[in-house]
Amino acid sequence: MDVKNKILVLGRPEINKAGLVSSVMAGTALEPCVASSEASAQIAWDIDTRYYTAQTEFWVDSTEPLSTAHTELVQNWLSSPSTRPSIPIDTSTHELHDSLSTLVDAIVFVFDPRDSTSFTDILPWAQFAIDHEPSILLCVAVSDTKVGGMDGQKDEWFDWCVQMGWEWVDLTDVDPESEYSVERVRDALVANEWATMVPKANSKTGPKTDHTPDSNVDIHADSNADHTPEPAIDAPPEQRDEWDMFDKIASTVDPRRVTELHQRLFTQTPQSDMSGLMSQLHSLRTEIAQLDPETARTRAAELALALGKHTL
Repeated sequence: MDVKNKILVLGRPEINKAGLVSSVMAGTALEPCVASSEASAQIAWDIDTRYYTAQTEFWVDSTEPLSTAHTELVQNWLSSPSTRPSIPIDTSTHELHDSLSTLVDAIVFVFDPRDSTSFTDILPWAQFAIDHEPSILLCVAVSDTKVGGMDGQKDEWFDWCVQMGWEWVDLTDVDPESEYSVERVRDALVANEWATMVPKANSKTGPKTDHTPDSNVDIHADSNADHTPEPAIDAPPEQRDEWDMFDKIASTVDPRRVTELHQRLFTQTPQSDMSGLMSQLHSLRTEIAQLDPETARTRAAELALALGKHTL
């Protein structure tokens, strides 16, 4: 039986993909080193958080440079990322994508910004993302040194990622206060709802997973007894703090932005177009992830309120 718990890590052979995978698993910064001599690898990763465990597997593989026609297509697309050209995919690639679609729920595309042509290798996987919609799409810029002086080119890659629903993670950013890090890659993967996810029964804030009666409750109580509901038990302090923080942030949002966002999601998009709605939500999440923390919290609150407005 196929299990959709694979993380596809793609990039040219000279890219240090295995090193990135090791850093993600360990939660450490990416150390400059030579790429592995192995063209492909399968690396098991057991995610273990406070709330759940999940068995996943990295599938590391190398891409090959595309044809001149494909490269030109990508360059034209980058200059106008809102357009969506037809991506030429041969039959064998289509068959490969179909076979992977039941196994892969995350793609981590890795390239070196010093070689701008290496970004074009994302093209067939952009088509895979359109056709099969894996939950996680990450475009990661890596190098053995920080890369400055490429703001214009990086802006084009960033804009393309936002339009196509990929999250841009620039590990070559020269800004010492950059929010981009290996930890962001790890967080995105850990936050996914993997098909192999198993909630922990002893999670303090998670849902109760069994229905065993409390030993202090008399299940044979007199049916004529007073059944006045007991007062609600306050949430744990950490949950109250989270709700207080959300209320504080929500009080600062502009209601007009919430209304506009709600209309964008549920009025301009037909209700029957669930894939369109999910694509918009994925794009919004990607946009929010690129903002500074304070602005990101506000935008996330606006999105939550817009979604809540639809359910009322």
